Amino acid sequence: MLSISASCITACGYSRYVLGALDMEVVLNATLAGGVAIGSSCDLLASPAAALIIGAIAGIVSAFGFMKLGPFLQ
Repeated sequence: MLSISASCITACGYSRYVLGALDMEVVLNATLAGGVAIGSSCDLLASPAAALIIGAIAGIVSAFGFMKLGPFLQ
C-alpha cells in the first residue's frame, strides 16, 4: 500500500511539473508500476521506508517512460 501510494504521489508531481496539469493516464500507469515493483521484492524487504522509496522510484520511472520515452519510440 505504501509503495502504490508513493508511486501515485510522485507521478502526480512529475506530471504536474512537466505538463503543468495532472494526466490521469500517467497516474494509472504509475499505480501499476508501484504495485509491480514492490510485489517483485516483497519477501526481501520489511521496512516501510524501503517500500516508499521503491514506490517513488517506480512512479518517476513510469511517468517518465510514459510521457517522454513512449512518444520517442513511436
